[in-house]
Amino acid sequence: MNSGEGRQKIWFNEDWKFFLGDSEKFSSANLENEASWKSVVLPHDWGMDYPVDENAISGSGGGYVQAGIGWYRKKFTAPEAERIEIQFDGVFQDSTIYLNGNEVGGWRYGYTEFTIDLTDHLVKGENLLAVRVDNSRQPNTRWYTGSGIYRNVYLLLLHDVHIKQNGIYIVTNGVYLEQSKARLQMQTYVENKGKKTANVLVEHHLFDAEGNEVAVTASAVNVKPDCEGRAMVTPMFDNPHLWSDKDPYLYTVETLLTVDSMIVDRLKTKIGIRTAEFDADKGFLLNGERVKIKGMCIHHDCGLTGSAHYREIWERRLLRLKDMGCNGIRTAHNPHSIEMLDLCDELGFLVMDEIFDEWLMPRLKGAVSAPAEFDKGLEKSLIPKNVKPQIYGYCEYFERDAEADLVTMLHRDRNHPSIVLWSIGNEIPEQSVKEGPKVLNFLQDICHREDPTRSVCVASHMIEAWEPGRSTFDYLDSIDVVGYNYAGRWYTRSETFYEDDKRRYPKRKMIGSENPSAGGIRGYYKTRESERFFRMDYDLVTHTHEYQWRFTGSRDYVAGDYLWTGVDYLGEARWPNVKATSGPIDTAGFQKDTFYYFRSLWNKEEITLHLVPHWNWKGREGEFITIIGYTNCESVSLYLNGRLVSTQGYDFPNATSLGPELVKTKYTTPTTHDLHLRWDVPYEAGELKAVGTIGGKEAAELIIKTTDSASSLKANADRSSIPLYGISNIEIEAFDKNGLFVANADNAVNVKTEGVIQFLGLDNGDPKDHTPYYNTERKMLAGKVLCIVRGIKKGNGKITISSEGMKDVSLDIQVE
Repeated sequence: MNSGEGRQKIWFNEDWKFFLGDSEKFSSANLENEASWKSVVLPHDWGMDYPVDENAISGSGGGYVQAGIGWYRKKFTAPEAERIEIQFDGVFQDSTIYLNGNEVGGWRYGYTEFTIDLTDHLVKGENLLAVRVDNSRQPNTRWYTGSGIYRNVYLLLLHDVHIKQNGIYIVTNGVYLEQSKARLQMQTYVENKGKKTANVLVEHHLFDAEGNEVAVTASAVNVKPDCEGRAMVTPMFDNPHLWSDKDPYLYTVETLLTVDSMIVDRLKTKIGIRTAEFDADKGFLLNGERVKIKGMCIHHDCGLTGSAHYREIWERRLLRLKDMGCNGIRTAHNPHSIEMLDLCDELGFLVMDEIFDEWLMPRLKGAVSAPAEFDKGLEKSLIPKNVKPQIYGYCEYFERDAEADLVTMLHRDRNHPSIVLWSIGNEIPEQSVKEGPKVLNFLQDICHREDPTRSVCVASHMIEAWEPGRSTFDYLDSIDVVGYNYAGRWYTRSETFYEDDKRRYPKRKMIGSENPSAGGIRGYYKTRESERFFRMDYDLVTHTHEYQWRFTGSRDYVAGDYLWTGVDYLGEARWPNVKATSGPIDTAGFQKDTFYYFRSLWNKEEITLHLVPHWNWKGREGEFITIIGYTNCESVSLYLNGRLVSTQGYDFPNATSLGPELVKTKYTTPTTHDLHLRWDVPYEAGELKAVGTIGGKEAAELIIKTTDSASSLKANADRSSIPLYGISNIEIEAFDKNGLFVANADNAVNVKTEGVIQFLGLDNGDPKDHTPYYNTERKMLAGKVLCIVRGIKKGNGKITISSEGMKDVSLDIQVE
């Protein structure tokens, strides 16, 4: 590291060794035998390295995966720098870090980043870094966590005088004169680890998305040894391009520190200029305009890689949610990766950034309970005999660590324009006890202190519950924005939703923090055989959401909804299921039929016309098959082999009303008040054709045909050229001899990789499929399976996909 370069951030994910087991010898640089250790490239979740087990102590909530204690080791030669720190973006959980056999730090909470200064512990030549990860106390959470170093690791090469970790804080101080001018507030926290007082010049250069410099400011700060200083400027500039969910425009701020005419640090920060507020009557206002949040809750796992995070996996998923019309993400129930928030900034999502599923009081863990058991008791048959479900969890560390963990999240995340709301807890038991408001205000005050610009929410599920479980008034009255989980759950709330509280508490700001989504198993069309608790039969799956969305979508005072969930996730399932199926997108990233239901309501820019199910029902000739239609056309005519079955239609808002979007009155003839269409049709092989009309004119046509059995494969990679250690998502589909997609194909697919790419796994989205993701063969579900490969060296790679009786398909992948 040369003088004047500023900082360097070195990717530190290569050449690690992993072992599942525990010994105090593992921290030693002189370990005699590493032959049994597995070579890994981070990120890594060891839960994906072993088959699922019904008796695993992680339980149903944790996805029945292997937990325990694991060690990571990495040998390296320290680079030249005045100071060297290591940054872990996420380790689950209770990590202890050793350098050359000496303990140098650690972090208990598994979801926030932490840094450790290695400078005084490094030696010349080879160094040994060892990380002990303890996830043995099970179950310690209600959700799938993964185990290990599951996010990125970096070495930070710094000068003694440098910008503190997450030490830049930039906010929109105001937008003025009909949005023709904007003022920013920029704060920079500077650390001096040297031996002399430093006079530091702090410069900020603001660049637009095209690279043009639009503002520059500077200030000076005097920082004594082993102290920190803060510099603040408030530049104003003309004609700001505002960030929004529909136009997520980003600026770049380059911050430079200069000491004695030498640049000692340089850091770039992406920002968006926008205002965001919640109003008791208008709901959510973005840049002064009312925007209805059409959001989804998501867990942090990536499907077949477990909690090991890859930006490309979430980019594919988020792009599909965006196409669906979703504009909001809730990071349920703990901080997600920095790459996830970067994507939300770039794609235009309105984020509820959440921390903590538990405060002082423990939660039920290790089982999935039915609704009647909510907070009343346990379904004991679902809990393994060796599990004590309420002992372990964040409650063990809350009193000591909560402020540090919350501040870490706030400092890391507060520059993201996508974040419009902090959430400090989900379904917290303290909502029903006298101590609850005190704990809530402790956390909320920290948020207000560290970020005065955003409101704070707590997601509450007992707002109108039975006594003594009901949320207390003092608890709810303390919250900036009250988050309603399952607003229609209690008593007559299934009809009135938020209306009772709007009358009682007219100044309360409200948002649906968690309400029913619509999921199901992709391609599963049996009825009355699904888990009734989740109402997943294909002809019923949207009903609960439909009724509530008619309410939420037509009441301005409800800021919007975050639904449970946007994407299926590992855990929270009853064996033989090992993953939850509540999302419109499955763990493999494939769209379910319910994806098109949401798209028909939320994506107003594009026409949606979708029919459910497929039309392959050999042996059921003459039986009535229920056809469901999802569309934003005003009416749809359905034809069977050229014969008109009937014409159906619905309106939202109602055709004779002036709706929440102030649409013009339409003169239509709706046949239902549902938000979907339905036909019961006697099966005969051939063709279903749907014709959608808008304004009396044909706007869309969809044809579904009876197919033959699968006879060929097609594969499509979202990236044929990937960077070193980047990944490619490859969708594999089945087709018949006529080139028609076979929607009920379940053929086994085998994958072979050659060259510089590494096979990571196969996933079909089936919650009952226990085949380990690392197996190179897996059955299709509903005609599709996903393969993910990673580039491990620069050069050419090849993937060959085969299935019995079909011609092989090959793809070339270039690693750059």
